[in-house]
Amino acid sequence: MKYKYICGRLGKEILRIRKVKNLSQDDLAVDCNIDRSYLAEVEEGKANPSLKILCKISEGLNIQLYQLFVNL
Repeated sequence: MKYKYICGRLGKEILRIRKVKNLSQDDLAVDCNIDRSYLAEVEEGKANPSLKILCKISEGLNIQLYQLFVNL
């Protein structure tokens, strides 16, 4: 798989989980201590987040890291 495809799918999964948990981008970004515009880029598949950022996002979503990858 190409990394752009994976980043796109990962971003969609983060967006899906965030909406299920009824969180705004602003709320999640604050919880994760990351910039909201960067979170938007991750959700749009435009950014290639580091493992550290993915850990922050999973903690902000209150899920285990592996759950971001289950549906890829």
